[in-house]
Amino acid sequence: MDNPRYEHDNGLHQNATVINGNLQLNYDTVNNDVILAVDDVESSKLDSNQKTTFTQHTKSTCLKNITTFTKRKLFILQWIPSYSGDDFLGDLLAGITIGLTVIPQSMALASIVGVPAQYGLYSSFVGTFIYLLFGTSKVVPMGPTAIVGLLINNTIGTRGSAYATLLCFLTGIIQTLMSFAGLGIIVNFISVPVSSGFTSASAILIITSQVKDLIGVKGGGGNLFKMVRTVLEHINNISMGDTVMGFGCIAAVMLLKAFSTTRIGSKEEELQTMWQKYVNKAIWAIGAFRNSFVVIVCSIICYWCVHKTNHDITSDWPPPIPFKVIGKIPYGLPHLQWPEFSNNDESFFDMIFFMGSGIIVIPLISLLENISLCRTFAEGKPVDTDQELLAIGLANLGNSFFQGFTGSGAIARGALNYSSGVRTPLGGLYTGLTVMAALVYLTPYFYYIPKTSLAAVIIAASFMMVDVNIVKQIYRSKKRDLVLMLITFFSCLFLPLEYGVLIGIVANVGFIMFSAAKPKISIQVQKNHDGIKYLLLTPDRYLIFPSMEHVRQTITKHGLALGIPVVIDGSSIFEADFTTANVFAMMSRDFSKKGQFLYLFNLKPSVANVFKGIKNCNIFLCANKDELDELLRKHFGPSQIQEQYQNETIWTSKL
Repeated sequence: MDNPRYEHDNGLHQNATVINGNLQLNYDTVNNDVILAVDDVESSKLDSNQKTTFTQHTKSTCLKNITTFTKRKLFILQWIPSYSGDDFLGDLLAGITIGLTVIPQSMALASIVGVPAQYGLYSSFVGTFIYLLFGTSKVVPMGPTAIVGLLINNTIGTRGSAYATLLCFLTGIIQTLMSFAGLGIIVNFISVPVSSGFTSASAILIITSQVKDLIGVKGGGGNLFKMVRTVLEHINNISMGDTVMGFGCIAAVMLLKAFSTTRIGSKEEELQTMWQKYVNKAIWAIGAFRNSFVVIVCSIICYWCVHKTNHDITSDWPPPIPFKVIGKIPYGLPHLQWPEFSNNDESFFDMIFFMGSGIIVIPLISLLENISLCRTFAEGKPVDTDQELLAIGLANLGNSFFQGFTGSGAIARGALNYSSGVRTPLGGLYTGLTVMAALVYLTPYFYYIPKTSLAAVIIAASFMMVDVNIVKQIYRSKKRDLVLMLITFFSCLFLPLEYGVLIGIVANVGFIMFSAAKPKISIQVQKNHDGIKYLLLTPDRYLIFPSMEHVRQTITKHGLALGIPVVIDGSSIFEADFTTANVFAMMSRDFSKKGQFLYLFNLKPSVANVFKGIKNCNIFLCANKDELDELLRKHFGPSQIQEQYQNETIWTSKL
């Protein structure tokens, strides 16, 4: 006999087969599940040995599942077996390059957070070790970033390193829990206009926050107005030495960046001579190490000035030179310790309430920045957001035990990592070791680093974050998205940054809901093979509760005005809810009072089930056009067809 067949959301499948009088289900096993069909009579004959065999199979299956889960989460197990010598050389070069870049950057970013410079270094090595175990992207250099640093500053204010470390711990916990809950998808709800508006506003705030160190005055504040006001209040105390050196550093960094794009010989590397290749690599290296080069030159100048004055660097007094230097930095690596969950004056909950919404916003922005970097250099491969969320969550958790603050994958350093030829996430190992070596051997020399040079490095990098070209692209593509970008930009610029981000996200969701509330509906008067006219309406998207008032008004207006059967083509309806079904049931009753009928056809099985759940309604569900024609023929005899022909002109004029 023919096998019974059934249809569900994934299409038509073979449902059952009768063999020797026993019914066996033959469902497709998409996930390689094993489905056993055992006759009831035979199952009672299983002896103890056979049952033991089944138990052993279950244990091996569980062990296999655990192994698969471990391999999926501990991502290093997927690529380390094929690690080669070429991978080692590529990772070593890229790792050291990023390490030499992150040393001055991390100390500069510590000033954005509002903590001493050494905490930037503390935040730059543990996370790289953890990320290489769990991270999926080879280009992510886990560490401090300017955007996250600015958010931390807005969250903790002047409360210092204890709050920054506790915030890092909480961020790691939240991100790890979000990963296991599968909430990595949340980043997909932050659109490109919102992200661009936030990034550009953050860049301007970062530049403004560094002006105080650039010109050697006091300053602070959580938004643009406060930053500008505090700098202007102390503008009379401007340091000419810092100002000249600072602007000189910005110019040098920008020039070196432009110089790094210069190439001699043919543009194609294969056609270059060996000498030309070496020169081009040297030019690239100068550009890659431009930040370190500028900071080292400025430090040498300050070293000469300090020793010329015979200043005692072990004292707590600043040296009598025209530049403000970082000063003494503790020697060695940070100790492993728990974050401070309370202090003498405040309990843990007091500290939580003080940090407020930043506890939620910072994990999201850290994830967004990291995912943006991963997608930029994914080379067409999909990005596992939940796995990345786990990687950066555990990395931040590890940082918090070594007095670090929250970090992520910095886009600028990621681009440098990619251009340096990194091969695997193991490049982070050499980045972390480079930072550790600096903490152990170079801390006495960090004393001479001028603050203005670090501010210049951050300002020069922030210039690249202001994306002006995207404004033109969004304007030409969809003007409404430009409004969304400007809302986010100005909210982040003039309000606390975390509030600006939330406003941008809420505005984005509002735009989505507005779009969902007014789906486009194609309206046509059509005639079937029997000459029966009907009103065909085709919605272009899902029908859910925000859109139902608009849909009801459209269908009722045209349906009742024409007085002919109303047919809804559900081929483009991918989702519906109870509100949808309830509204359609009410419309069907209204149409039935006028002698009309409401038909739905081409519905997805999941959508059809929603309508089947409503009782006592006059909706007719049709699987296809043939069933629709059959129902129309059944409901409309020759007399109704003739009446439609007579009123054809009236229908057309009303439509």
